[in-house]
Amino acid sequence: MEAMMMRKRLFELAAGMVVVTAALATPALAEEADGREDPLQIGLQAVNEGDLPAAIASLRIAADEGSAEAQAWLGYIFDYSEDDEEAVAYYRAAAEQGNVRGLSGLGEMYVKGEGVERNLEEGRKYFIKAAELGDAGSIRILIAAYEEGGLGVDPDVGQAEYWKARLAELEANDQ
Repeated sequence: MEAMMMRKRLFELAAGMVVVTAALATPALAEEADGREDPLQIGLQAVNEGDLPAAIASLRIAADEGSAEAQAWLGYIFDYSEDDEEAVAYYRAAAEQGNVRGLSGLGEMYVKGEGVERNLEEGRKYFIKAAELGDAGSIRILIAAYEEGGLGVDPDVGQAEYWKARLAELEANDQ
């Protein structure tokens, strides 16, 4: 029962993140050309309302239709519900389409060794791809790795400075 309560709290936190991400990364609720509502938007709205069974059902439809955004959100949901193999599958599907959240999520799974065999080099590879696409979180992870020696690399001041400059540039462009 305690594990179920913990999952509920984690999903409530995820729902709050969905509100911000949905507002920034996706258009307002829209209808597809055939007149039905977009399952991605329905899924995000369901997450926001705390209805995770409905969210998962709608996000699966969108993911099956090829939505990298839906695949990444399913990866996130399954990651935090400790269904690691399913999380990896969805993160990987999103990452293969170049989705930043999918790339960084898959990188994290490799670094933690959840759902896949732990592989710091593989995890770093995904963080680099996400960072190259402008993911500030991945850039910060790389900065820390190169400053302190992590993710299977020795400290490298030059690489740390490179990623710091990329982060500064990204933050300057966001203002």
